[in-house]
Amino acid sequence: MAVTMQHVRQQLSAQEVDYSTAAELGDDALPHLEELASRADTVLACKALYLASLIGGPRSTEIIASAADHADPIIRIAASAALRNLRQADRTR
Repeated sequence: MAVTMQHVRQQLSAQEVDYSTAAELGDDALPHLEELASRADTVLACKALYLASLIGGPRSTEIIASAADHADPIIRIAASAALRNLRQADRTR
């Protein structure tokens, strides 16, 4: 099944996201997460960055690093936290 923006938005739309289920979307969700992380919707961008950090891999790192330059300081903080999450995941693998 191809992962669409609608699938990703559906997973992230809950007030309390089930990130373990959302992470099952895998690498196919990353282009959509990148788009969401670059938008002005702060809450959705932060959720997208956290999910990208759980999916992991080089593409996730690129998305999170790019968000570190976002105009919104809250998104930059979320990117920093997500990057730390990626580093911790790498240590446990």
